[in-house]
Amino acid sequence: MSKGLEKRGLALGAVLLAVLVGVLLWTLGRKDEAPGEARDTPAAPDTASADGTRGGTPKPAQAPVAASLPPEDMLRPVTCELDSLVEEYRKGKGSPAYRRYVVEQLRGLLEKLPPEQLWAKVEAEQDPEVLEALSALWVMRFNLTGDKGVLDRVLDKTGRETDPTRKAVLVRSLRASDEPSVEVLAKHGSKQDAYHAWVKDPAPEVREAVVGNLTAEAARNFGRYQGVAEQAVALAAEAGDAKTAAGLLGATSIEAARTPAVNSVRRMLKESEHPEVRAAAAKALGTVAADESEQTLRMLSERFAAEQRPEVRGAMLESIARLGLTKAVPVLQKLKGVDRGMDGEIDMWLTLLASQPQTWNLLLQDKQAMERRSQGG
Repeated sequence: MSKGLEKRGLALGAVLLAVLVGVLLWTLGRKDEAPGEARDTPAAPDTASADGTRGGTPKPAQAPVAASLPPEDMLRPVTCELDSLVEEYRKGKGSPAYRRYVVEQLRGLLEKLPPEQLWAKVEAEQDPEVLEALSALWVMRFNLTGDKGVLDRVLDKTGRETDPTRKAVLVRSLRASDEPSVEVLAKHGSKQDAYHAWVKDPAPEVREAVVGNLTAEAARNFGRYQGVAEQAVALAAEAGDAKTAAGLLGATSIEAARTPAVNSVRRMLKESEHPEVRAAAAKALGTVAADESEQTLRMLSERFAAEQRPEVRGAMLESIARLGLTKAVPVLQKLKGVDRGMDGEIDMWLTLLASQPQTWNLLLQDKQAMERRSQGG
C-alpha cells in the first residue's frame, strides 16, 4: 500500500515539474518580443504591375511628429535677480526688518555679480534710501578686493551729486568699509581731502553724515583708533559751523590721539567763540591718555575761572572728575566759590567721589542713578 502511494506521489511531482518548465519557456519566449511590436509577417511577392509599380500595397507616408512646445512661462524673459531684489527693497519701505533681509540677500550676490552691472544700478538710482543700500553694497567690494578704484567711483559720484540728500547718502555708504573710511582716504593720495571738503559742505545733511561716519567708525574700537581720533580733531578745527565741530569732538575718545591733536583740543577750549564747541572740547579732554591727564587736569581747573558759560563750566567739572576720580576731590574743593551757581554741581561730584569709584563707568552709573532719584522726588 505504501509503495503505491509513493509511486503516485512521484508521478504527480513529475507532472508539476513539467508544467513549471513549460510556463518558464513560454515566459522567456514573450520577453524576446519587443513590447507592443507586431510579429513579422511574410513579405508580399515582388511583382510588377501593368503600370510599372511594384506589387503589394505601398505603406502610407507617416506625418512628421510636431515637437512639443515649452510651457508658456519658459518663453518669458527672466528678470535679473539683482533687479528683483532692488525692487523688493524699494517696496519694503514700511518694514525695516524686511529691508534688512533683502540687504542680506543682496550681499549674497556680491561675489558673483558683475561689477559693472552693480555700478550701473548705483549710477541710475534716484531714490535716496535705495541708493544708500546699493552704494553701501558697492563699497563692500572694496572689502573683498582691496581695490581703491571701488572707492574712487563713490567719491567721484559724490562730487558730481547735486542733491544734498543723495550726496549725504553716498558719504554714509563709506561706513560699509571694514577699515575706517576716514583712515583709508587719509592715505589715498588725491582723495585724502574728501572729508575736509565734506565737513565744510554747505548742506547740513552732508556735514551730519561726516559726523555720523566718524562716530560709527570710532565705535568699532571703543573710540581708540588713533587715525580716527586725530582726524576727528583736525576736521573739528576746520568745520565751518559749531554744531559740526562739537559733534566731531564728541564722536570719539581722544585717548589714542597724540599730543598735537590733544593740544588742538585745548586751543579750541580756550579760543573758540562758540560755547557749544568749548563745552565739547572740555568733555573731549576728559578722555585723554594717562600721560596727558595731569597737564589737562591743571589746565581745566585754571580755565574754570575764566569761562563764563555754565554749560562749559559743567563740562569742565565732569572732565575733572573723570580724569582724577578720587584725586579730583581737592581740585573740585578749590573751585567752590568761584561761581556760586556751580557750587551745587561741585557738591554733587564730591558726593559721588566719596564712594571712591574705581572707574569712570561706575562713577557715571552712580551719577545717573542720583539724577533719576532726584527727578523721581
